[in-house]
Parts: sequence; C-alpha cells; structure tokens
Amino acid sequence: MSNVHYLNNHLQKFKENKITIELDELESIADYENIGVSDPKIIKIFVNCFKNKVNYKEFLKKLPHNFEKLNKYKLIATYWFAYTIYYHQDNYEKIIGDCLEYIDENIVLLDSPHFNKKIYYYLNQPSLI
Repeated sequence: MSNVHYLNNHLQKFKENKITIELDELESIADYENIGVSDPKIIKIFVNCFKNKVNYKEFLKKLPHNFEKLNKYKLIATYWFAYTIYYHQDNYEKIIGDCLEYIDENIVLLDSPHFNKKIYYYLNQPSLI
C-alpha cells in the first residue's frame, strides 16, 4: 500500500511541473531513427520548420515522398507534440489530453511505432463537413 501511495505522490509532482522544450534541443528531439543515424537533411527541415512556426501538415509536405512510413509516423508525432508544447504552452495539456483520449491511450510513448501511427492518423483524419 505504501508503494502505491509513493507512486501517486510522484505522479502528482510530475503533473505540477510544466513540460518545456528549448530551441537548442530540437536536433535531439528530431532524431527519428531508433537504430542507425537519422538523415541530417531531415533534421534540418524539422528544425527550420519548427523555428518558422510551420504546422505539422506543412512540415509533412516538406518530407521526401519516399520517406519510410514508420519514420514518418514518429517524426510527425514528435513534431506535433513538440510544437504543441512549445507554441501552445498555456493549454497543451488539454490539446494532448484530447488526443490521447481519442486514440484510447493513457501515456505518451513516442518510441512506440504503434502509438506514433495512431497519432499520425489522428492528426490526418478527414474533417467532417
């Protein structure tokens, strides 16, 4: 019982701290390869788009057409989370919370290909008329 209490206290402390992203961290955030080396050109596109406040849909258009799907899913999910946290600092918790609720997930797992695919399709779903 004491372990559960400790875990709950730890989670509450985590929730009280706002997540922040610094612009000098962008290159490490943009690293999309789990094994191997990410393409420096793609990382440069990521950083330039982010600094120019380009939304994820425009960023997606700038990626090469032959870009591997799993890498694309991870990069778009990472870009969207970073963009939301950095540029929508006042209400990012609600935006991300709505997304997680819609895709039926409880936590952000950017290293999971399945999670990134769900985020990608959530962001690119057709809008209702």
